Amino acid sequence: MEWAGVTATRQDPGSDAALIRVALGQDPPDIVVAEATVFDAFVGEFVPDRSVWIKDGRVARVAAASEAVPPGAEIVDASGLTLVPGLIDGHTHVVRVFIPEFVRALLPTGVTSVVIESMEYGATDGYRGIRLFVEALRNQPLRLYYTAPTLCGLTEEEEVAPLTAPELAELLADPMCLGLGEVYWNNALLAGPRGERVRAHMRQTLGAGKVVEGHTAGAKGARLDAYAALGVSSCHEPISVEEALEVYRRGLLLMIREGGIRRDLGRLRPLFDMPLDFGRFALVTDSMDLERLANWGYLDAVVSEALDLGIPPATVYRMVSTNVAEHFRLGDRLGSIAPGRWADLVAIPSPQQFQPLFVMVGGRMVAQHGRALVEPGPAAVAPDLLHTLRFDPGRIRKLAGPPPLPSGRVRAIEHVSNLVTQETVLAPDEVDGADLVPILALERSRGEKAFWGFLKGFGLREGAYATTMSWDTPELLVAGRDAVSVDTALRRLVENGGGCVYAAGDAVVAESPAPICAVASPEPAERVRGDLRRLTAALHAAGVPWEDPMLAVATLTTPAIPHLRLTHRGYVRLRDRALLPREA
Repeated sequence: MEWAGVTATRQDPGSDAALIRVALGQDPPDIVVAEATVFDAFVGEFVPDRSVWIKDGRVARVAAASEAVPPGAEIVDASGLTLVPGLIDGHTHVVRVFIPEFVRALLPTGVTSVVIESMEYGATDGYRGIRLFVEALRNQPLRLYYTAPTLCGLTEEEEVAPLTAPELAELLADPMCLGLGEVYWNNALLAGPRGERVRAHMRQTLGAGKVVEGHTAGAKGARLDAYAALGVSSCHEPISVEEALEVYRRGLLLMIREGGIRRDLGRLRPLFDMPLDFGRFALVTDSMDLERLANWGYLDAVVSEALDLGIPPATVYRMVSTNVAEHFRLGDRLGSIAPGRWADLVAIPSPQQFQPLFVMVGGRMVAQHGRALVEPGPAAVAPDLLHTLRFDPGRIRKLAGPPPLPSGRVRAIEHVSNLVTQETVLAPDEVDGADLVPILALERSRGEKAFWGFLKGFGLREGAYATTMSWDTPELLVAGRDAVSVDTALRRLVENGGGCVYAAGDAVVAESPAPICAVASPEPAERVRGDLRRLTAALHAAGVPWEDPMLAVATLTTPAIPHLRLTHRGYVRLRDRALLPREA
C-alpha cells in the first residue's frame, strides 16, 4: 500500500469493485473491527454495537455488530471500546528533527494525518530545500501532507529563493500539497512587486483548486477585510475571543492553537459557550517542541485538554478530523469512519477518555498500547544540503567582536515577551544600566553582510549563543557578550553545519547540531531533546529569563510577529518596513 495521501486507489476500478462486493456481503472484508461504539462524525453521535468492515484499506461498511460477516475476515475485537477517526493536525511545523523521527514520535498518539508547513526548508535553499522536505514525506506509515511556502521576508533582500510560478505549479500538482502555506497578511497587502508576487501565488493556488492558509496576527477591521478578500480560508493566530470572532465572522476556519509556540485553547474556551458553527473550528499544534512532545504529548494531549475543559466530545473529535478534512477538500477520503473513506481510526476507552489503545492507518495496525508497530520510512539527504554554511573562516574572525556602545542615542530591540518585541531608544545616560546584549545578524549563505544590534531584556550575562534556526530568513544570529565567545560559537556552528551553540570563552558549553538545511538533525529525537535541554539550562544559568530562550532569538527575524525585527542590514520596523540603524 502507498501512504502519504496518495489517492490513486480512489480511481482504481478493481479496488472499487472489491469494495462493492464486500459492502453487499458477497465477499469477506479483509478486516473487521468488531463490536465497538463508533463515532458518527456526520451527526455527532456515538453509536454502540457497530462493526467496521475494511477492504483494501478503506471502509466498506459500518454495520450492526450482530450482522453476520462472510467467513475469511480477520477479526479485531473492539468490544467495550470507542472508535474515532484518526486525528488530523491541520497546521504544524517540523524542525530540529527530520521527518522520520517526527513520524516515530507521532505513531502511538492517534494522529494519522498531518499538514506541515515547508517554509523552513525553502528560506535559504529554495525549491531544492522544499523538494528535500517533500521527498522525506513520501512512503511514511502516516499520511503526511504539506503546503507550499510563499517565502516572505522582512525586506526584499531576505527573500533569496522565492518560488517561481512553474515551481509552485509543480508543487500544487502534487496530491500531497494541499495549498499555499500561511501567508502573512502584511506581506500580502504590500504595495509594489513584493506584494504582487505573494498575491500572484495566492491566485495561482486558488486557480489550481487548492486552499490558501492565513496568518492574521495584528490585522483588524479594514486590513482584515482586505486580506480576507484575497481568498485566505483559515487562520491559527487569534489569541483572544475578540480576535477569534473577527476571523470566524469573515468565513475563515478558526484554527485554535495549542502547542509549542503558543497555547491558546484555555483563553478561547468561552467561544464554546456561544451559538457558533463549530464545524468551522479546528484544533492544531502549530509545532510542538521535543520536550513537550515527550512529556505532554502531541495533538492527543490537546484533545484530552479540550475534553477536560468541558468541550463536548463530538465537537472535539470533529475539530481534529472531519472539519480539517473538509477544509482541505479531503472529506471524501479522510476525517470520518464511513464507507469509501480510508480506514484511519483510533480505539479509545470512551468518548471522554482519549487514550489510544490501537491506531490504524488504512486498515493497517501501526500502534498498540502506546507502542509503534511499524518503522518510519527512510529519508535521503543530498550532501550539499547537509552543509549549507560556507563561510570563510577569516571573515568570521573579522565579524566576531561585538561593537562598543555608541556615544549617542542607541536603538535596541526590547523583549516584551518571549515572542513580541518593541523598539526602544536609549539616551546616553540610560545605556549603562540598560543591560544591552549585542546581537549579530549574518547573511548565512555566504556570510558577506552583517549587522550588529542590541537586545534589551534578553538577560544574557556571559558567553554567546549562535543559531541558524531563525524564522523565515537566511540569517544566522549570535547574541554574545565578548569576542572570544562569539568567535567560538560561530566556528562551532559552521563546523556542525547549523543548529544552535552556546559558548563561554573558548569552551563550547552546549550545542544541538542541525545540518539538514541548517534547520534539522538526522539524529534520534531523544538525543536532540537532550541537547536542547542542556542548551536551555545553559542559557537560563547565563541569565536568560524566558521559558524557551532559543525561541526568543529564532523569532527576531520573522515578519509574522511584531514589532521590531532584525536583519543583516539593520533593524526593521514591522509597521512600515523601515530599515533602521543602531544609532538613533
